[in-house]
Amino acid sequence: MGAPRAIALCQCFNGALEFQAGHWAEAEAALGESIQLYREIGASSGEALACQRLGVLQTARGQLAEGLATLEEGVLAAERALMRAHCLTRLYAAMARNRLAAGEVVAAGNILALGLAMSERHGHCTTCDALLLPAAVSVRIAEGDIAAAETFCSHLDEAAEQYASRLWLAMARQARGELAAAQGQFDTALEYYTEARSGFASAGNEYEVARCLDAISEIRLARGIEDDIATGQKAQIEARRILERLGAI
Repeated sequence: MGAPRAIALCQCFNGALEFQAGHWAEAEAALGESIQLYREIGASSGEALACQRLGVLQTARGQLAEGLATLEEGVLAAERALMRAHCLTRLYAAMARNRLAAGEVVAAGNILALGLAMSERHGHCTTCDALLLPAAVSVRIAEGDIAAAETFCSHLDEAAEQYASRLWLAMARQARGELAAAQGQFDTALEYYTEARSGFASAGNEYEVARCLDAISEIRLARGIEDDIATGQKAQIEARRILERLGAI
């Protein structure tokens, strides 16, 4: 039919699915087309959300400056959007992750504060919190605020139980693994990361599988007992294989 709004929407969802499936070149092309079409018809909410998804992809690839620029373009679009608070919450969550990856903990904390304020404003949307809560856990751990990280983990656990989603449960276990590792509870952390890896694998999310493997490798190599070194190196090799296939390294 050639309807640009419908095509833009389909390409935005297509990009998100291709990203999760590990087809990143296809995801980038679909999201780029979605952004362009949304801009042409002046659909700011769609443009903002497509920018958020593309920024997440670029951050995962290690293209941190490009990802930040894309997310900032999304913020500009979100300011004009009918779904302003929802769009901004997701963008700020993605920007906090981007800045953490860049090692800019203070900037990540400042951006997270904006995201939390937006989430509070629109009543804690479940979909938005799927992005915001895990980012909040990571930022608070990076800041050394373990108590606050525990609070966000508890919120994520509650949401995962209510939403009853395999992906949500995997995200909650991953956050718990990150927190346990930060507390030096290595056995517990490995259990959580192993559960998270299984959940992400079942959902077909290879990137998060690789992130869990990378965390498992770091914990085992740091602990270094019994067969930890061999097992950690095996996990490291598997994570690298996945990331290379995705184009993340």
